[in-house]
Formats: sequence, C-alpha cells, structure tokens
Amino acid sequence: MPNANQSTTRIILNLDPIDVHQEKLTYAQLVHFAYPQDPPADTTDFIYTITISHPDLGDLSLARGDKPVPVKEGMVCHVRKTGRS
Repeated sequence: MPNANQSTTRIILNLDPIDVHQEKLTYAQLVHFAYPQDPPADTTDFIYTITISHPDLGDLSLARGDKPVPVKEGMVCHVRKTGRS
C-alpha cells in the first residue's frame, strides 16, 4: 500500500489506464499488472512480449532480465503472452 509521500503516475497498459506507485518497472511487474492471474513472470516458463512507447526513451522492448524502465506519465506499454519457452 502506498504511503502519503509516494507519488502516483498514470500509464497505459494494454489500452487501459493504470496508476503505478513505482519509479521504475521491471519485466515481472509489467507482466503481473497485465496478467495478475498468471504465476510470477520470473518463475514461469511462459514468455511475454513487452513493448513500450516511452516519452523520453522512444520505442523499446523489455525482456526478462533487462534493467527496469523508468516510469513516466504518458508511457504506453503492451504486454502479450506469446507461449512457453
């Protein structure tokens, strides 16, 4: 639960606006936001494709093990389940 000093940033995830409290988002966090019913992304053999349109960084993709992406108002993330490894 966020504390009173924690800011909220609105991003778009799979066409839906969501509010996040983190300053950076990992592959596993984005997968969890998109597919909360799935097992944790860092412990499953499911593969997810994550593409991000970031106001400062441009278009990029995020894979398991990549560095977290800084959260920025207006960023758009698409997370898609692509199968099993």
